[in-house]
This record gives sequence, structure tokens and C-alpha cells, in this order.
Amino acid sequence: MYCPVCKKTMIILEYEQVELDYCPSCAGCWLDQGELELLLEMHDEAIDYSDVKSATKGKRRCPRCRKKLLREFFPKTDIEVDICPRDGGIWLDRGELAAIAQNLGDKQAIQKLKAFFNTLFREAEKQGDKP
Repeated sequence: MYCPVCKKTMIILEYEQVELDYCPSCAGCWLDQGELELLLEMHDEAIDYSDVKSATKGKRRCPRCRKKLLREFFPKTDIEVDICPRDGGIWLDRGELAAIAQNLGDKQAIQKLKAFFNTLFREAEKQGDKP
């Protein structure tokens, strides 16, 4: 898949059996519908994307189906994200995953997720990459 922002090839990262499509160039990530809830260990809370159909069409395209992504505030936050109108996948720019996690996630899940990304970024720096 190609990044909807910088058009570079994304890599697949696996975190606790969830595959994130991550762009090492701009540090954004693509999550299929339901994966954010799994990452944040929101077991009993499905995120409601029902209001997204009335969102503003953005310029970015879904990396899966190529439809224009919709710009909308993520439910229960003031963070504007890009959501696929076809399948509910979500594009998060650099820092948006952490911001959403701080607003909605389980504190223990957030700490584990931070440790995962910190390790990832340290490894990338050792190899000379810029995440």
C-alpha cells in the first residue's frame, strides 16, 4: 500500500496480532476498521463512525480502495482524522494515534503501545532511518 500523504510505500507492523500499515517517511498509519479498538484495548466499546457520511471530502485517497477519504473529528475528541467512507478504515497522521489514545484508551494499553513505538523508533534511528 502507498501512503495517502507522501505516496511512499508503507510497511506492515504487527502489534499484539494487529497489523498497522505504517509510513516510515511521514510517520502516519492506516488502521482498518476495528483495529484501533484492539490497539487501545477498548473491548466493550466499538467506535461509532455513523456520522462520517456527512463529513467533508478531503484530498487524500484511501490506500485500500482509492476513494477520497472524509475529514471528520474522531468521536469523543477534537482530533480531525481521515476516514474511508467505504470500509471505515482510518488514516492517522503523526501524533494522532497518541492523542486519541490519551483521550480514549486504557492507561495500561497506552503504556504498552508507547513502549512498542519507542522501541521501533530507537531501532530505526540505529539503522539510520527517520520514522
